[in-house]
Amino acid sequence: MNNIKQMPDPQKDLAFPLMKALEVRRSKRKWTSEPIFDQDLSNLLWAACGISEKKTEKSKQKRTAPSATNCQEIKIYVAKEDGLYLYDEINHQLILTLTEDIRDQIGTQKMMKSAPIGLIFVSDYSKFKIYLAKDEIRKWFVSGTDTGFISQNIYLYCAAARLSTTILGLVNREKLGNIIGLSSNEKVVYTQVIGNVVIEKT
Repeated sequence: MNNIKQMPDPQKDLAFPLMKALEVRRSKRKWTSEPIFDQDLSNLLWAACGISEKKTEKSKQKRTAPSATNCQEIKIYVAKEDGLYLYDEINHQLILTLTEDIRDQIGTQKMMKSAPIGLIFVSDYSKFKIYLAKDEIRKWFVSGTDTGFISQNIYLYCAAARLSTTILGLVNREKLGNIIGLSSNEKVVYTQVIGNVVIEKT
């Protein structure tokens, strides 16, 4: 099994007004059993925290979502039926880290375990500069804030692409972190599920 899955180039020229995406953005907890297409996943991950400006000799790379002092401490794991992947935003690819389906660990609510895609937001505390990492409260606060920026980008893409999504706070973070194999400097912040929207019959 190939451990690296190259994603299609993100479609950066999709014609959907930002103001309309803001208007129709909602947390949706219903989805079909159909898989998410690779192109949608590619677009979604780039929107979340893809590279919007490459690094230079004088400056660090820029992401689509802001982070405190540009620490870029949040990374995304993608839980699919065929395994768990880490999103490598620099090369826009998925790196296989587990061959198990761990979507049933994404959240404690039973209904969330049926989503085709589960995203796990992990904060790497080692990337914080000294004054941002003075205590656990500050590290957690910054991690939660930066995850919020990323999650909102996902919400807006899902609104434009007619996908269902909701962020989850009811997560057994310690258990999930152990399953993933996180180090002591890495913490699960939130998770988010993605699915194809259910078309309501009229």
